Amino acid sequence: MSIVRKWYCNCTGTPVEMVATELSEDEPLEPACQICGATPSSDPKKTVLYEDIEQWDD
Repeated sequence: MSIVRKWYCNCTGTPVEMVATELSEDEPLEPACQICGATPSSDPKKTVLYEDIEQWDD
């Protein structure tokens, strides 16, 4: 079993899945909203949500 975390931004009123982008060469990939630019570490409007999805590999 593995758990995958999906990130969403609710800035438009409906959750939109965030895409991982590289902010700089030294920083790891972090999901960012394509609309408002919010990230899990920088979310001033408190619009970032996440969902943990369990994947059962046989």
